Amino acid sequence: MNIKLLLAALAACLPLPAHATNWLQVQGSEAPDSGYFKPFGFLQPTYTYIYADSIAGLAGGAAIHNGKFIVPNLVGPDVDKNDTDRFQFNRARIGMRGNIIPGKINYFLLAEAGRNAITAQRDVMMTDASISFHYIPGARIRAGLFKVPTGEEALVAVHTSYPYVYFSNASTSLLIEQPVRSTTAVSGTGTASASVVSGGSGFRDWGMQVYDWFNKDQWEFSYALMVSNGNEIEEMGDDDGNLDITGRLQVSYVFNKSKGPNREDVSVYAWHQNGEREFGNTDYDRIREGVGFKFLKGPYRVSGEYMQGEGMIVAGPNPPFVGQPTQVGVTEEANGWYLEGGWRFLKDWEIDLRYDQYNRMTKYALNEREFSSTTLGLQWFFYKNTRLTLNYEWRDLEVVNPAAIAAGAARDNALAIANNLGDRISLQLTWFF
Repeated sequence: MNIKLLLAALAACLPLPAHATNWLQVQGSEAPDSGYFKPFGFLQPTYTYIYADSIAGLAGGAAIHNGKFIVPNLVGPDVDKNDTDRFQFNRARIGMRGNIIPGKINYFLLAEAGRNAITAQRDVMMTDASISFHYIPGARIRAGLFKVPTGEEALVAVHTSYPYVYFSNASTSLLIEQPVRSTTAVSGTGTASASVVSGGSGFRDWGMQVYDWFNKDQWEFSYALMVSNGNEIEEMGDDDGNLDITGRLQVSYVFNKSKGPNREDVSVYAWHQNGEREFGNTDYDRIREGVGFKFLKGPYRVSGEYMQGEGMIVAGPNPPFVGQPTQVGVTEEANGWYLEGGWRFLKDWEIDLRYDQYNRMTKYALNEREFSSTTLGLQWFFYKNTRLTLNYEWRDLEVVNPAAIAAGAARDNALAIANNLGDRISLQLTWFF
C-alpha cells in the first residue's frame, strides 16, 4: 500500500509528450483540402497476465465457487474461458473518413473486429457511422453513431494518443454502458439481478450533436450538446422513448499554434449526461457528470478527472463468478477519479504513471466497494506509426463497510473476494495507418 501512495503522489510531480486536443474537432470535422476518401485503421495485439490464485475459503452457499477465479481476475471479454493470461487482438479497427462537400459535409466510418467489450457478443461491430454538417456559423451538426461528449478517456483516440493499455476503473465502470434486462425484483437496498443483453457501448451512442469551437488569439472555447438514444449501439432506434442529453464545455490555451491529435495545450472541461433506462417496467435515472484538466507541452504531460454517477449503476456478476447474474443498483450512486502523467525522457521512450479510484454503490453501506489501481507504464516509439506499451497495475479492492454486512459467511465471503483481486501486467503493440 505504501508504494501505491508514493507512486500516486509522484504522478503530479513528474516531468511529463503531448497527447491532447479538441477531440470534438478532430473526430467530427475534416479540413476542406483533406480529400474525399481517406482510409485509416489500427491494430493492437495485446498480451495480459493477471497474478491471481483461484479463490478458497468461501462458506455457505458460496462454497460451490471455491477453486474458481473471480471475474476481475480473468482476461475479458471472453471470461467463460477462465484465462488469467491471454494474447488477443484487443482492437482491430478499419475505417474511412473524408469530405462529401469540402468544407460543408464530411463523414466518419469505423468498424471493430478485435476482442473487447464492444465485440463481447458479436465478432464485428460498427463503432462509428456519422455525417457532420458545417453550414450554420457556431453550430456544426453531427448525426449518427459516434462518441458521446463525456470524459477525456471516452473521447481520446486510443491509437494515437492514449498512453495506457486499459482505461481507469471510473471511466470503464461509469461511461462504458453495459445494457441489461431485469430478472428479479428490486431489493430493499436498491439492487436487482439482471442479464446482459449486448456488448458494451464503447463510450458511443446513436444521436445528433450540435458543436463548435471558437478561437481568440491562443485561446479556444468549445462546446457540444448531444441528444442520443441510450440504447444498444447495434440498434439505430430508441427502445423505450427515453432520450439522453449530454453536454460538454472546454476552455483551452494552445501553445505554439499547435494542432491535430497531439496538440500542446492546457485545458479545463466539464460535462453532464442525463437520461433514463427502463428496467423491470420502471424508468430509472442514469446521470453521469465530471470535471477535468490536462496540461501538455513538450515532453511533459499531466491530467486528471473526477466523475460521478446516480441512478443506474451496473456492478457486474454477483457473486463475481462466470455464469452468475449481474447486479444492478437502480437508485445508487458512485464516483471516481484519476490523476496521471507522463515524461518523454528520451526521443523514443516515455514513462507513464496513473493512480485511479472508483467508489461503487456508495448510497447503501452494505453495497459499497472501493476499487483502486496504480499503473506504471513504459512506451517505446520505435517507428512513426508504431509503439510498444508495457503496463504494470497494482490493483486493490476494499469492502468499505464490512460491519454493514451480516456477521458470518456473508461478511467473510465479501472480504475473501476482495482480498483475492490480483495485479495485472499487459504488453500491447499499436500500429496504425
